[in-house]
Amino acid sequence: MGAGLAGVTAARKLGEDFRITLVDPRPNCPPVFKADKLEPDQAELLRSLGLLQTLLPQASRIREVRSYYGGKFFKVTETEQYGIRYREMVNTLRASLPPQVESKLGRVVHISCGPDLQVLTLDSGEQLTCRLVLLACGLNGELLGSLQMKRAWIQAQSIAIGFNLVPANGGPFPFDAVTCSLMTPRTGIDYISLFPIADMLRANLFAFPRAGSTWPQRLVRDPNRELPRILPNLSNAIGEYRIEGKMEASITHLYRTEGEPPDGVVLIGDAAENVCPATGTGITKILTDVSVLLEHVPHWFATPGMSKQKLHSYFADPRKIAADGSAVRAARYRRNACSERSLKWRVHRLRLHLSRQLKRA
Repeated sequence: MGAGLAGVTAARKLGEDFRITLVDPRPNCPPVFKADKLEPDQAELLRSLGLLQTLLPQASRIREVRSYYGGKFFKVTETEQYGIRYREMVNTLRASLPPQVESKLGRVVHISCGPDLQVLTLDSGEQLTCRLVLLACGLNGELLGSLQMKRAWIQAQSIAIGFNLVPANGGPFPFDAVTCSLMTPRTGIDYISLFPIADMLRANLFAFPRAGSTWPQRLVRDPNRELPRILPNLSNAIGEYRIEGKMEASITHLYRTEGEPPDGVVLIGDAAENVCPATGTGITKILTDVSVLLEHVPHWFATPGMSKQKLHSYFADPRKIAADGSAVRAARYRRNACSERSLKWRVHRLRLHLSRQLKRA
């Protein structure tokens, strides 16, 4: 259920050995503001799954990142990153599904679970029978109540604003990618990441603004006026620029899905819990879920039944637990390090600033 990155990746790999039906109400992934870049660990996970080569024709290679902290140059880091739109990732993988994967347009409105077989009812009235349901419905939690599960909100987390930049005087930007870190409680801005996607320079800004802050709304309404105000040193790092095209913004509140999944149902990706986009761990969590799933599914199908006790091996897998825990810890750290005003975190920011000053010297 669900043809986002989690569902499509799982179907793409499991479909090599099993008969899969991929259910989603949309024939393709629409434009959506999320996950515009592959980090090095994510590229390696895709490589281990044999999927990186499939995505490379749609991706822009990033070989080094210039880092700035507090408006001053800090270091250059060699890397393997790729700029690629989320919808391009999903649609490219969806187009490469093996023959054993049937794509069915529709929305699941009910799941009847049992220790052996599961029955899914679509909005058209059609029923599908299977041994295992992979719930990859992302943020959509409509069916959770009927499965005796619910969403538990952890905390209001972050805002992300994405837009495209072009050089004010024409010509290319003189760098591969740039990250400017602020970690300032005054605005709550954590950092801005700039990197290539196709023939454009993408900018993603992440922040943890205080309640009542108005600069995000002003930035979205009048970006060419407001961005130099909130990031006055950005032009020192990248040169003169202007914003082109529409602004995209999203607010993320952290949640986890609570309750024991019933027989025959496994949650993957954001269906289980989401991550803060500022941490850059969302795709890591999805690909780890799929990688772990691939290890367990053959063992589940080798014996009769699909009880929740059997499926517990996935949820208890050390790699999955480590990835989930790392994402939560990273979210809490980024929020506190950027916006917390207690003495502990003020000292932490000062020590971070001094250490980078010394390394730069």
